[in-house]
Amino acid sequence: MQVGSRRGFLVAAAAMTTAASVGACRSRSDGSGDLLDVSASANLPTARESLAADGNTIVLGDPGAPLAVRLYEDMSCPASAEFETEGTAPYLKRAARNGALQLQVTLGSFLGPGSKLAANALRAALDQNRFADYHDLLYRKQDWVRKAGGFTRDRLLGLAIMIPGLRGPEFDLAVLETKHEDFVEAADEVLRTSRVPGTPAMAINGSLVPSDSRDLLTDRSRLYQHLRKAARA
Repeated sequence: MQVGSRRGFLVAAAAMTTAASVGACRSRSDGSGDLLDVSASANLPTARESLAADGNTIVLGDPGAPLAVRLYEDMSCPASAEFETEGTAPYLKRAARNGALQLQVTLGSFLGPGSKLAANALRAALDQNRFADYHDLLYRKQDWVRKAGGFTRDRLLGLAIMIPGLRGPEFDLAVLETKHEDFVEAADEVLRTSRVPGTPAMAINGSLVPSDSRDLLTDRSRLYQHLRKAARA
C-alpha cells in the first residue's frame, strides 16, 4: 500500500487551476436551501456519530443521507493529516453537520502498530460520542506524535484528556486492552482490498475520486461544485 506524501499533497495543491469563486458561503439559517454551501463560521449542531451496519465504517451525519462521501485514511499518514487540517476535510465535516451529506470514514492501519492503536482509540471514542473531536485532535497533534515515536496507548490517553467527556473507565480500558481490535482489522482489510492506492482517498456515492481529480482534496470550491452535481445525479 502506497501512502501519499506531504510533498505530493502540496504539489497537487500548487498545480491546480484556481477555481472561480462560488460566492458567499451561507449557513442553513439563511434560508438559501443549499446545505452544501456552508461557511467555516457557521453555527452548526454537532454531527450525529454512528457505526454503520458493516461494523467497520464510522459515519458522521445522517446515515440515511443520499449523498455519501467516504474518506480512506491512516492516522499515521502525514498526507492524511494535511488533508484533515489544511485540505477539504474540515469543509466535509461542516457539510455533514449541516445535514448535506453523510461522511463515512474508513480507518486503515497499514503504517504499523501506532495506526492500529489510534484506530482502536477512535472506535472507543465513538462509544462516548466524541469521535469527531478526538479524530480532529489526533491529526492536529500527529506531527508531534510522530516525532515522539508514534501513537502509543499512553500518548492516546494523554491526548484524550483534552476532549471534555472522553476520558473515563470505559474509554481507558478500551484503549489499554485494545478492545476494538476486530474493528481495526476489519477496517484495515476494507482499505487493503479496495482500489485505493494510498491515503488520503475519497469516494463520492461509491465512485473513487481518480488521481487526475486530486484537487477535490485541496480545493473547497471545486469539491463543492462536484458535490452539487453528485447530489443532483
